[in-house]
Amino acid sequence: MRITYIVLLLFTYTITFAQDITHQHKVDALKARISSEKHKGQKLQLLDTLTDLIYHDTKLGFDSICRVTIEYAIQLDSFSIASRNTQGLINYYNNVLGKPEDGITVFNTYFNTLKDHITDRNLAGIYIDVGDSFYFSKAVDTALSYYNKAIKYAEQAGNDRVKAFAILNQGYAFMDEGQFPKASQHLQEASKIFVTVKDTFNIIASKNALSILYSANGFLKEAREEREQAIALAKQTQNYGLLVSLYVNTASDYKKQNLQKERLENLHKAVAVNKKSDNYEFFNPILLNVLVIAYAENDSIAKAKSYLTTLKQDQRNMEGIYENYYYRARSHLAYAEKDYRTALQWNLKYLDLVKTSNNIENIEDAEALLAKVYEKLNLYEDAYTHLKASKKIEDSLKSIQKNNALSYYQTLYETSKRDQKIKDQNSEIQLLDEQNTRKAQLLWLSIILLIALFSIIYLWRSRKYSQKNAQLQKVFAQDLIHSVEAERKRISSELHDSVGQSLLLIKNKIFLESDNKTDTALVDGAIDEIRTISQQLHPFQFEKLGLINSIKNTIENFQKHSNIFYSEDIEVESLEVSKDKEIFIYRILQECLNNVEKHSEAKACIIRIENLKDAILFEIKDNGVGFDVTENTKLLNSLGMKTLKERAQLIGAQLSIDSIKGKGTTIQIKIQKD
Repeated sequence: MRITYIVLLLFTYTITFAQDITHQHKVDALKARISSEKHKGQKLQLLDTLTDLIYHDTKLGFDSICRVTIEYAIQLDSFSIASRNTQGLINYYNNVLGKPEDGITVFNTYFNTLKDHITDRNLAGIYIDVGDSFYFSKAVDTALSYYNKAIKYAEQAGNDRVKAFAILNQGYAFMDEGQFPKASQHLQEASKIFVTVKDTFNIIASKNALSILYSANGFLKEAREEREQAIALAKQTQNYGLLVSLYVNTASDYKKQNLQKERLENLHKAVAVNKKSDNYEFFNPILLNVLVIAYAENDSIAKAKSYLTTLKQDQRNMEGIYENYYYRARSHLAYAEKDYRTALQWNLKYLDLVKTSNNIENIEDAEALLAKVYEKLNLYEDAYTHLKASKKIEDSLKSIQKNNALSYYQTLYETSKRDQKIKDQNSEIQLLDEQNTRKAQLLWLSIILLIALFSIIYLWRSRKYSQKNAQLQKVFAQDLIHSVEAERKRISSELHDSVGQSLLLIKNKIFLESDNKTDTALVDGAIDEIRTISQQLHPFQFEKLGLINSIKNTIENFQKHSNIFYSEDIEVESLEVSKDKEIFIYRILQECLNNVEKHSEAKACIIRIENLKDAILFEIKDNGVGFDVTENTKLLNSLGMKTLKERAQLIGAQLSIDSIKGKGTTIQIKIQKD
C-alpha cells in the first residue's frame, strides 16, 4: 500500500534510534577507543554510542556489534542498556533488513534474561518491537496480543506516549488486514493521546495514517483534509521524513484520479524534502522505484530507465525491505517497453514476495498487472485467472459493509471534532425546556429498557444453546471414548485368545518335533510381544482384577522394562468409584506413566493412592528434569496432555500438574466418591 506502514512504523517508534548519516572515520575512531578502554563501564558506554551511530548502515556490522553490546551489558548488569539495544536490534531486522523472523529470534534469545530486571516502560517497548516482528511475519493475532501487553505495561509505567505507540501499531495492523472500522478506532484513539501529550511528530503520523485509511475507502476529500493539516504541521516543525511519506501518498491519490501531472509534482516534492531528511538513505530507494513506475506509466520510458540506472548503482537498493519495490518497478517498466516476457518474470517474483506479506493491496496490484501481461501474450486463460483474483481482492477492499462501517466511524470522528470546536469557542447553547427534557428522558428510558429486554432474552437463549451444545459435545466425547475402549478390548482379546493361542500351539509343535529346544526362542519372543501389546490395549482381566490390582500390575510391568525405579504406596483395598469411571482412571494413570517414561529422565517414580473423606486422590511423582509450567505451553498443549484433561473432565475429576525445572513433576488426580 504505497509507502505506508514501513515508513510509519519506522518513524513512530524507532525515531529514538535514528541518527545522522555516519562516516567511516567516526566509527573507526570509536572502535579504537573501545579496544583500548580498560574501564568496563566506560567501554559499555562507548559500545552503546557506536550502535547508535551505525544503526542504518548495513555495511558497518550493526547486528554483530549490537549483540556484543547486549551481552556485555547483561554481564555488567546494565539491563537498561541491554534492553534498549535489544529493541534496536529487533527493529533493525524488522525495518532495515526486512527479516522479522530474525527479530523474533532476538526476542527469544534475550527476553527471559531481561524481563525481571527492566522497567515497565522498557518492557512495553520490547513488546511493541516484537509485535512488529510477528506482524511482518503474518502472525497478526500474535502481534496484536504483544501490542496489548505493551499497552498494559505502558499503563503501569504511566507512559501515555508509549501506550499510544502500541495503539497506533494496532491501527496499522487492522488497516492492512482490511478491518477498517477497528483501524479507524485505534488510529483516532492514538491521535487523541498524542495531542494530550503534545507529541507533534506522532500527531502528524496519526493524521497521515488516517488519510491513508480514508483514501483506501474512497473518502478522498476527507483524506485530503487530514493530509493538508499534516503537511502544514510537518512543514512548521520541519519533520522532513514525514513530509516524504505525505507527498508520496498525495501522489498516489492523484494517480487514483488520473491527475498524472499533479502526481509527478508531488513525487518530486518528496525527492526535494528527502534531501533535507535525516533518513535520506532509507527513503531514496523507495522514491527511485516509485519514480520509475510513475514515468513508465506516463510514457516517459527514458526518464524511467534513468531512475532505474541510478537505483541499480547500489545493491542495497534492491534487497531487504526494498526488494518488493524493485520487482514492482522492473515489471511496470518492462510492460511499458512492451517487453511482456520480462514483465511476466519480474511480476511473478513480485507476486511471490507480496503474498508472504500482509498487504492485500500490493497483491491486487500484482494480480492486475499479471492479467494485462498474459493478455498481451495471448494467454487468455491465465489472464482471466489473474483478473478474477484481482477483482476479488478489489471487491473485498471496497465492500459496502466496510465502507458503511467506516462512514459511521468517520461521522463519529467529525462529530467529536465539532463538539471540541464548540467547547473551545465557549458557544452558548440554549437548553430544552423542562417538559421536553422529561419527554426525551422518558423516550430514551423506554428505548433503553426495550434494548435491555431484548439483550437479556438474546443472552439467555445464547447461553441455553451453548449449554445444550456443550452437553451434546460431552455426550459425544463420552460415547466416542467408550467406543474406543470397547474396540481396544475386542482387539486385545483377539490378540490374547486367538493370535496368542496360535503362537503357543506353534511353539508346542516345534518343541515336540525339533531336537533343538532353543528353536522356540523366537516364538517365545513373539508371544511375549503379543501379550505386551494386548496388555497395553486393554489390561488383561481388568474386570476380574479390578482397578487397584490392575494399577499394581501395570506398575510391575513398567518396572520390568525400564531403568526407572517404580514404587507404589497403595494401601486402599477398594474404591468407592463407579465401574464406568474406573477404565478412565486407569487410562489417565497409564498415560501419566508413559509420560514419565518418555520425557522425565527420572531415576525414580512413586504412585500413591489416598482415600480421603469425600474423594480419592491419585498421585504420580517423579524426580526427573521437570519443566517450567508457565513457559512450556507447547508441552501442556500436547496431544497427550489434552487427552489427560479431556478424560479427567469427562469423569468430573480434578487434574493438577506441578513441576519445577530440575526438581521433577507431580501429577494429582482427585475424583469425588460416588
